Amino acid sequence: MAVNKLVILLPFLLVCGIVLIRVDGRYDGKVCAQVCEQRVATMKCPPGNKPTRPSCVNCCTAKIGCKLYRSDGSLLCTGT
Repeated sequence: MAVNKLVILLPFLLVCGIVLIRVDGRYDGKVCAQVCEQRVATMKCPPGNKPTRPSCVNCCTAKIGCKLYRSDGSLLCTGT
């Protein structure tokens, strides 16, 4: 009996999840690993480009236009 209810509810929940992702508008279609890039020392994001020290970021999770720098000041990558 419980399995029948689950089979009926599962497609409904899936459709609701897809609708919520689309309504939210923050889904950009890229899949990023939630791994902290250990080589990042500072990050600069527009506007202002004020240097910050991110706690956990990588080249994929950085916002568009943010630049990640190594401890020697060299550019590691730019967020896309």
